[in-house]
Amino acid sequence: MKATASQLWFRQPPPSNDVQWPGMRLGLARLSERTVRLLTFIVTFALGLAVTSSHFHMIDEGSMLVTAVNIVDRGEFHTNQLGWAQWSDRPGNQIGFISDSGDVYSKKSPLVIALMTPLVALARLFPALGLTRTALLLGPTFTGLTASLLYAFSQELGYSRASGILATMAFVTGTMALMYAKTALGEPVASLGLLTALFALHRAGKQKASSQPEILCGAGLALAIGTSAVYALLVPVFATALAVVGRKQTSLRTHAARLVRFGLPVAAMGAGLAGYNFVRFGSLLQTGYHFIAGQESFTTPLWWGIAGLTVSPARGFLWYNPPALLSIASWPRFHRAHRWLSWAMLAVIAVHLLVFGLWWEWWGGAWGPRYLLPIVPFVILACLPLFERAVEANQLTRAGVSAILLAGLVVQIAAVAIDYNTYDGELEAQRPAPPGPRLYYHDPALVYDVARSPIVVHFQRLFSSDLDFAWRPLARPAASIPEIVSDIRSQARARDVIVYLAPELIDPLIDARDLPPVYGLPVNVRAADAAAARLFLRALRQATRVWLITWYRPGDPANWYEARLRGSWASVSEESLDGYRVMLFALTPEVTSSRPANYFFGPIRLTRYHTQAQGNTLFVELGWEAAGALSEDYVTFVHVVGADGSLVAGQDRQPLGGYRPTSTWRVGDEIEDRFAFSLTRDQLAGTQVEVGWYSWPALERLPATDPAGQRIAGDSVPLR
Repeated sequence: MKATASQLWFRQPPPSNDVQWPGMRLGLARLSERTVRLLTFIVTFALGLAVTSSHFHMIDEGSMLVTAVNIVDRGEFHTNQLGWAQWSDRPGNQIGFISDSGDVYSKKSPLVIALMTPLVALARLFPALGLTRTALLLGPTFTGLTASLLYAFSQELGYSRASGILATMAFVTGTMALMYAKTALGEPVASLGLLTALFALHRAGKQKASSQPEILCGAGLALAIGTSAVYALLVPVFATALAVVGRKQTSLRTHAARLVRFGLPVAAMGAGLAGYNFVRFGSLLQTGYHFIAGQESFTTPLWWGIAGLTVSPARGFLWYNPPALLSIASWPRFHRAHRWLSWAMLAVIAVHLLVFGLWWEWWGGAWGPRYLLPIVPFVILACLPLFERAVEANQLTRAGVSAILLAGLVVQIAAVAIDYNTYDGELEAQRPAPPGPRLYYHDPALVYDVARSPIVVHFQRLFSSDLDFAWRPLARPAASIPEIVSDIRSQARARDVIVYLAPELIDPLIDARDLPPVYGLPVNVRAADAAAARLFLRALRQATRVWLITWYRPGDPANWYEARLRGSWASVSEESLDGYRVMLFALTPEVTSSRPANYFFGPIRLTRYHTQAQGNTLFVELGWEAAGALSEDYVTFVHVVGADGSLVAGQDRQPLGGYRPTSTWRVGDEIEDRFAFSLTRDQLAGTQVEVGWYSWPALERLPATDPAGQRIAGDSVPLR
């Protein structure tokens, strides 16, 4: 009988251990299967390292890393260093959850956090590795493991070694798996988990007298659930599939035992997640997600989400993973050869499309259709019959497969070479999303604009933009940053805290060990913002000294954090370094009584003062009154001088650090100002405090007079 065209296209040749491809012949017959799997992992891991970055691409990665850092360094689970990330221009993009205690906790993948923890410990042992780069080993590792399992799966399905290697090459170099090998996100982990579950499902169908396939299937699914609870929706899919592949076993007890074995790893992961939720939020079911309409909810029209995920130029799966076209052509043959396995694959793919097509951020906020990465190995598996045909000396099939794989490689080069956040930021400024239901990060019309597709733009900029590779020369950090960290570390005391208002400092502040607890607070928010005030109060709750780092200028009304500190805490020091201001404040001890005073500095009257030594710190509290009209901004000085009159320590600044300049005083206004000085015991024993005022920039002191109206020498008043 004459063969049809489809039969010729999908004809499966005898297994071969040689790859026959133009210009290449790999003799693999002498290598063991274990060796090939190991080589697959090594090559994939090395390729992932070659394209990796020196930085994260999503704040999600940073949130999980900070949690792991706090677990390793302090045995705590919060992300207080990233408090500022709770404020976003895009509603619903908050990466954490503020608990009743005022601590911030990451709502991102608990399993990825657990996987990052040993990497953080490794980076702490070998600081030269760097925290971020060490955490980014997750991507190459899990992509390599998935590639190795993909090859092993191809052999389990009966395809030739050559076809398995070709499938692995297509996965690694032709799909967005390569881009996500640059990341420390949950999707590469979920990819391995779901492929493991499918692999175990296939083994379970062989009816071998072993309980391992069911346990392995459950373990793979548990791995995916650990990255995102949404994968719990796949439990019925795999449970049903296990029942179907074991249909010849008529015993109800046997079916129940299989499902129990499958469910044990899933239940263990569920218990672990519930326990983690309880530690963070005091609730077994609280995950940190709010599920508010328009923010973290399933509100996208399904047709829009599915079309966007599959065919749209901006985020379509087919554009970002060209080998998917081969899987469509190869699917009939694969389905006939592995019927129940293919149905399970279709069910998993359908759940992904339905769930993430409805999700408000259906595109995943990253490169391409991020949430569909876990189904990429499934798509490549479906290509195996076609790859088997291509391995033969069939020029037409080989040419077609080669063209598609080359297209996939071109897309991935455009993906890994340039940081997608650059173009994404441009679209944010040029074509923002309109008011109303959010269908996309930007103008929804961009979803189907081929010319503005990230793939097209990245390829156009391939030779004109900075390449996003770790081996590229890095811009040197500002010299002030290590100096700031070093100064704080050398002067830190028990119950110190660091409050920073400069989000760009997150990396050096988590890289450094032995720093006081760090709190990152939002900038450019109003003092009336209850959440920001709550985080600020949490930072101060048990602190006796606060290091405040900011680029706000002195007296800036937007910096209400500094204004509040200056209103009730004593200023210890202030230093300006390359645009950053580093200030230290100390909690003032309770003042039982102040000494009355009646000294005048021009129109300014000193009404009272109080000095007190506590430990190695000298506190000075001054009460001022506007005795006359003030039209200039004067500077007050508080100097600690030795017995010989030499200056030991001092502070010169406007009242309350510029938050109550004298030009704003009205007659009768009373101002309290607080100072603190870190001194040695010897310095405390033989010093006194002198205060006064002068004009700026003339440096002319205001005349100081005593209660009798007599001019005081030096125009400064001694307080001790």
